[in-house]
Amino acid sequence: MVVSEPGPPPNKAGECYTKVMLPAELRAEPVQQVVKAAGERNEYSEAVYQDAEERVVVKPASKRVTVVPAEYGQVEEKVLIREAYRREIEVPALYNTYYEKAMNKPARDVWKPGRGTVEKIDPTTGEILCLVHEDATYKTVERKELFRAASKRYEDVPAEYATVKKTVLKKPESVREVEIPAEYQTIKVRKLVKAPEPVKVAVAPEYATVNKQVMVKPEHAEWTQVLCDVNATPAKVQQVERALKSRGYPVQVDGQIDPQLTDSIRSFQQKSGLHATGLMTADTLAKLGVQLK
Repeated sequence: MVVSEPGPPPNKAGECYTKVMLPAELRAEPVQQVVKAAGERNEYSEAVYQDAEERVVVKPASKRVTVVPAEYGQVEEKVLIREAYRREIEVPALYNTYYEKAMNKPARDVWKPGRGTVEKIDPTTGEILCLVHEDATYKTVERKELFRAASKRYEDVPAEYATVKKTVLKKPESVREVEIPAEYQTIKVRKLVKAPEPVKVAVAPEYATVNKQVMVKPEHAEWTQVLCDVNATPAKVQQVERALKSRGYPVQVDGQIDPQLTDSIRSFQQKSGLHATGLMTADTLAKLGVQLK
């Protein structure tokens, strides 16, 4: 394909242009297109049926297995509750108790305040004291004497039994087969009298309206105004980066023209309906609100 070349770039002071390749411009035009070619299809004539009565098996004959439960009965049985054993019994010791009179306090003579046959004066208090005789006092003392020492004796305790009722099997469980006859029913059925016959039928072609891409303008080169190198200062590039960043594009505001900035400009151009060149063109800067100069 031969690509048309543009003439010389515009010669205006302070403006810079670059040649960019623009894709062909297409337009969708509706056209009629065959979506299904003409042909033939096989059809069948209607079948002929006749109503009739027929006796059918609803449920076939079968056998049912019935379980005859086991039979149980109650019997009485003597069971051991506790075995016989020999029990040891402690026989305590026996004592004889004796009561004896024992002197608790012997007889004595003591000086007490008062007058009597024999008197004296207390040198400390000057009180008159008389000599009084006190009889001896006695108390009853209990004394135990071993009559029979402690011992052990043994006693045989018989076993204990109880009568309990116990369930025993009289007749074990068994199975029995029961014959179940078949079940029939008379129903109305439609019997085929004449089978369908094949018939060929012509089928017309089918059309549909589709959009066909028609070239309006072929691929061509064009001069586009861009930011001049002398104007592409770090400060100017930062203005572009800030404008892109405020619109959510992942760029670093560092004043450097790098692949990340170029990709972000291209994405913005595609979204804005501009030619996606990745260059800082005049149209792009105008959309971003950044002055060209």
